[in-house]
Amino acid sequence: MRTVFLTELEKEYSELVQTGKVQILEDVEKLTSKRFSYHNPIYYSGNLSSKLAIVKFCSNSIGLSKVDCNENFSEYQHKQQNLGKLFIKAESIDDLSDKYANDIRTMNYSKPFQVVRLNGCTVKENLQKFIDEKFEIGLIPYLSHDFSAKDFIQNYSVCKTLVDRTLSGVFSYPRQYVIFMGECFNCILKEYIIDSERFSFLLTSNMMPNQKFVASFNRITLNYNNTKIIAGVAESFYDENLDEIMLEKYGRESAAIINRGFLLTNPLWKTH
Repeated sequence: MRTVFLTELEKEYSELVQTGKVQILEDVEKLTSKRFSYHNPIYYSGNLSSKLAIVKFCSNSIGLSKVDCNENFSEYQHKQQNLGKLFIKAESIDDLSDKYANDIRTMNYSKPFQVVRLNGCTVKENLQKFIDEKFEIGLIPYLSHDFSAKDFIQNYSVCKTLVDRTLSGVFSYPRQYVIFMGECFNCILKEYIIDSERFSFLLTSNMMPNQKFVASFNRITLNYNNTKIIAGVAESFYDENLDEIMLEKYGRESAAIINRGFLLTNPLWKTH
């Protein structure tokens, strides 16, 4: 499955380099009248074989959209797997907060999973390591200012190819944690979810001692090409009420829900 994933990516990358566009996105644009930028796509970032896979609706990290599509696929891959080393170390603290707010948010949420050991002295050091050691993929590798999850779901028959490719990447290696960021994935993954259990719980922070927020997390079993894996939909990840402390608590609860009674490895990884 690993070969299939990379083959499909290389095929699309070659199409983009040679023609300046991608047919599936052209089809989506005709249906929705929404527009995508073909500059600097992020097909994935980080370590392909990481035990932690993060899936987002759109690869919308403007700070990391820096790799030009003017080289062969192997060179492109190398850069995508080393974005932290290549770019983060050169950023100022102010640039980190502005350009990488969503990446920092993802890092804070993921700390309790303890797959990427964050022991740097600064946010910059930890973020550099986190970006390169986790595996992250977006359904939409291209930036868009107006294409939404609702658009995706309404045009699912055309967009389904992007779901299949994303799951192919996720299932390419055994993972300890697979987290889909955002409630929209409950609908997007509907045909692949064979079991689900939704949890709600309170989150607090000493930064906001008089406030409590209800967060939700959906523990799902995915079946893709006769392979099953336990995963999670972090429904509340994008809730702006969650500060750094609550995000880390949210990650701790998410890990506990996925691991319910199990330690270290995912026991429901099956290949038939």
